[in-house]
Amino acid sequence: GRRFPPTVYGLAEEEKGDSFWKNQEEPGQRNKRTTWFMNAIGPLSGKSLVVASVATLGVVLSFQMLRRLPAALGQAMNMSTSSGKGTGVSFCFVTAPSREVANKLADALVNEKLAACVNVIPGIQSTYLWEGKVERDEELLMMIKTRSSLTSQVAKFVEKNHGYDVPEVICTEVTDGLPAYLKWVAESTKAP
Repeated sequence: GRRFPPTVYGLAEEEKGDSFWKNQEEPGQRNKRTTWFMNAIGPLSGKSLVVASVATLGVVLSFQMLRRLPAALGQAMNMSTSSGKGTGVSFCFVTAPSREVANKLADALVNEKLAACVNVIPGIQSTYLWEGKVERDEELLMMIKTRSSLTSQVAKFVEKNHGYDVPEVICTEVTDGLPAYLKWVAESTKAP
């Protein structure tokens, strides 16, 4: 049988024979794994067990989603085409200190036809060096979709209307995407 230190799973060494792992208990008795599990969660019962289970599931699912976000953004930014030609569409990423600032910038960019769409993604944390000191702030990320020919105008607009001394404006060209969406971006923004 398998051998473990005496404290593993709260069972004594002699209780860890093959019957423990193969569930060869007498009919009507709980097996030792079930007993150990029930003892471990004993303090949790009823609603508190449900709440703990739901909270654990929520944490696991949130972690899985957050873990995949960078890959999804990277994939969206780095799609490649066999032709290697650009699409004429770019993403610009801008951080904002509050929803109010992000919404004000987003509305103005869309109204001025500098952007077809602006996604505002809450809940990011930025760590950066400013005036010789490490700073950490909660921010929102703006993902601005525009024509590639308008990225310098977007950057100037953000610089002029943002509250930061040096706002983050990073743009990258989209090399592939759904043709109908790319066409919509071009039609929704002003011609250069």
